[in-house]
Amino acid sequence: MIRLGLSRSIRGSILSHSTRLARPTINLRTSLAVSSIRFNSSSSSSSSSPVSEIQDKLPSFDDATTSGIVENITNMHADQIGYLQSIGLAQGWGPTAIVERLLEYTHVLTGLPWWGTIIVATIAVRVALFPLYIRSSANATRMSKIKPQIDALLQEIKTGGQMEQMQAMEKRRRIMKQHNVSTSASLFPLIQIPFAYGFFQALRKMANADVEGFADQGYAWFQNLIEVDPYLGLQAISAAAIIAVVRIGGETGQHTMAKGMKTVMTVVPLASIFITKNFAAAVILYFAANSIFSLLQSTLFKSDAFRKLAGMPPKLTLKEIQQNNPKANQTVKDMVNKFIDDSREKTLKKVQETDRKLEVTKKRKESMESGFIKRH
Repeated sequence: MIRLGLSRSIRGSILSHSTRLARPTINLRTSLAVSSIRFNSSSSSSSSSPVSEIQDKLPSFDDATTSGIVENITNMHADQIGYLQSIGLAQGWGPTAIVERLLEYTHVLTGLPWWGTIIVATIAVRVALFPLYIRSSANATRMSKIKPQIDALLQEIKTGGQMEQMQAMEKRRRIMKQHNVSTSASLFPLIQIPFAYGFFQALRKMANADVEGFADQGYAWFQNLIEVDPYLGLQAISAAAIIAVVRIGGETGQHTMAKGMKTVMTVVPLASIFITKNFAAAVILYFAANSIFSLLQSTLFKSDAFRKLAGMPPKLTLKEIQQNNPKANQTVKDMVNKFIDDSREKTLKKVQETDRKLEVTKKRKESMESGFIKRH
């Protein structure tokens, strides 16, 4: 009985094992037959084997290009709306994508070459922001007239007690409201920053992507907008325009910058020539166009006739600015010395405050040890 039972169990396990081994064979034969039928249905030769047609390597990039994988990207041209999106640019709604769309629409609708497209798009953005600069310039003029009072109140806010600080802040608010001075209006020029970033990134990416026309739609000595300016001429034009803007009085046309800061802002543009010497000509062309527009804008804000036409207050003379702003004649050496003195004064105040807190803690500890702590 034992032998009979063992033989039956062994025979059953062998049969089940052979069944499991047979199943993949049947499935494999079935799948091969189906694959053979599917292959033969699309092939002109009925005697070819599907196994012999299996490729042992990936197709090359050239084969993929000719087979139509990349053909959809190059079907469009730069004079068609949607070309940039077809090559992977102008995606989303960030500053870079918006500027890329602006450049594309300007290029297609005006028919200008890319160098003209960059300049026209730059001027269009600056013209759209021009009313904000008018308000900022008018606000800067009114602010210069009350600057001595505001500076005195700010010093009182920094050094006074809590009650004195609140009173000084309220007085400062009343004076600014009386003279129609707004803190937010002085920040209007900062709106240009997202657009400047968008132009920089957009033109850099378009140059790296070898956008159609970028290689031969330059101008004068920078025919190739993808390559760097071989003579650094665009960098020199941009630096010269920025230096002139600083000397005139900034983009708002007001001499609110200290003498030492003007010296610094003269050196920085010169240094930028060598910093940007490896940038694509398309990017530097934007810098040059933007700087020249800033120069024209500053010159316009210095005109009494334009200020009257735009409803702006008359500009202050250099003597009035120097009287209202004692820091106007501050040199770089004076700025460094003042920074050192201010840092020393802040450090001494922190040390005195720390000593005072330690003294209070020491007295409390002594009171607790002597047992004369007051309980409530």
